[in-house]
Amino acid sequence: MSLLRAGSSPGKYAPALLVACALALPVVAANSGQDSATREFQKTLPLAAGQTLSVENKFGDIRIHGESSPQAAITATIRSQAGSQSQSEKFAESVRIEVSENARGITVRTVAPADNPLVLRIGHKNSYSVDYDIAVPEEAKLWVKNAFGNVQIRGVRAWNDVENSHGQLSVRDVGASKLTNSFGAVEADGVAGDLTVVNSNGTVAVSAVTGILDIKDRFGSITARSIQGSVTIVGGNGPVELADAGNSKVNNSFGPVAARNIHGVLAVSDNNGDIEADTVSGSAELNGSFGAITFRNVAGHVKCMANNGRVTGGPTGEDVYVRNSFGEVSLEQISGSVEIENSNGAITVHEIKGSATLSTSFGAILASGLRKGVRANTGNGRVSLTDIGGDAYAKTSFGAVTVQRVNGNLTIENSNGQVTASSVKGDATARTSFAAVTLDDIAGHVTVDNQNGAIMLAAAHATTGCKNISAKTSFSPIQLRLPENAGYTLTARTSFGRISSELPVTTVGQVGGDSLTGKIGNGACTLSLTNSNGNIEILKLAK
Repeated sequence: MSLLRAGSSPGKYAPALLVACALALPVVAANSGQDSATREFQKTLPLAAGQTLSVENKFGDIRIHGESSPQAAITATIRSQAGSQSQSEKFAESVRIEVSENARGITVRTVAPADNPLVLRIGHKNSYSVDYDIAVPEEAKLWVKNAFGNVQIRGVRAWNDVENSHGQLSVRDVGASKLTNSFGAVEADGVAGDLTVVNSNGTVAVSAVTGILDIKDRFGSITARSIQGSVTIVGGNGPVELADAGNSKVNNSFGPVAARNIHGVLAVSDNNGDIEADTVSGSAELNGSFGAITFRNVAGHVKCMANNGRVTGGPTGEDVYVRNSFGEVSLEQISGSVEIENSNGAITVHEIKGSATLSTSFGAILASGLRKGVRANTGNGRVSLTDIGGDAYAKTSFGAVTVQRVNGNLTIENSNGQVTASSVKGDATARTSFAAVTLDDIAGHVTVDNQNGAIMLAAAHATTGCKNISAKTSFSPIQLRLPENAGYTLTARTSFGRISSELPVTTVGQVGGDSLTGKIGNGACTLSLTNSNGNIEILKLAK
């Protein structure tokens, strides 16, 4: 039954304050030396749509569910424990449920005994708990504050503001909500509106939100799925998984981040964790350290800043920019241009529709299928370029350069590394030292500057007119292959070596000596061969 507080009357005070004192029902104690008692409280009051139910409790669970009735049906179960049965019953009677009404709605509050508010038994201290089960109209608003217990809300579709600690917080099929918790999990499924979650030391799992989602959590995993609005997540010390969401921004540390099916722009920043982005309809900005970064199926442009981790990406719909250190970068099927700045890591790119600018140190560069050309620059690493649709530039030291099929001009700068190139439609320029240079099937002008390394050149079979050729080295031979119908004005010099030609030379000087000047064919182009301490050979190009 319910009793009015002494000295009050329903008509005299607003809001009217109702205090329930039900009969205590003794039960068997949970452990020896302690006895327990239970009593029930029930109250039903009208609550109009749009009004607020406020509940304040500590040491117990709260369950609230929406109903079609225009009333709030409040049931509370009070449990107490003390050193004897009579003490337990007396203690249960001292725990009060206060219910008040005003124009804004209904307020329900647990009032603990003033002398002992402990819920946990320490020695033979008294303890209590209050569990609520409340039915409210579906369109009611909720304000709930609880501690040391679970909170569960179902089917209440107006605004919910819930604060809990040391227990689980769960909502389902509710309206716009703000959920705050600590030392317990937060779960939300089916939120018709915006949702804000603030948690610490507990996991967060959210799904089916029609509005904007904002999550802040520490020391727990975060999972969010099926979010129609934009998403902002700030996590720490736990993994983050996001799927089927609008524009999204994620900031995390000490845990991986996985984002999939993002219908808009994605921005991820993570320290000490992997980043994975898959299927993004807009652009993606991914910043990470001490973890791998992977992106796939990004329709917009991608900007990626990484440190101490591998970067892997593609396909994409637009340009890609990557800056990394101490990790490999690997991209493929990029519809726009690519720019990579790396250090202490290799670069591998394949099938790039735009231009490519590739830079690293202490790592190799491997590139193929670059439709609009490439600039590749590395130190102390090899360079391999294949199927380049435009001009190609490669620079390295202490590493070999290998190039095949260039549909433009080729420029190679190397030192202490071998140079090999074939099937170049434009001009070819190569410089190196202490290693051989081999150029085959070069359609344009050729310039080679080498030191202490052999030079082997072969012009293209089918060319329009002749192209100028200049080759210079020392302490190694020069070998040149030309078509039989070639026309060059020849200047060849060497020392401590011999000059020979399979093509007829109209010459001033002696063939077989260390100097030869003359013409091959009509002499239309320039052929300059300079060597020291090595032979020079001019051979017929095989048909």
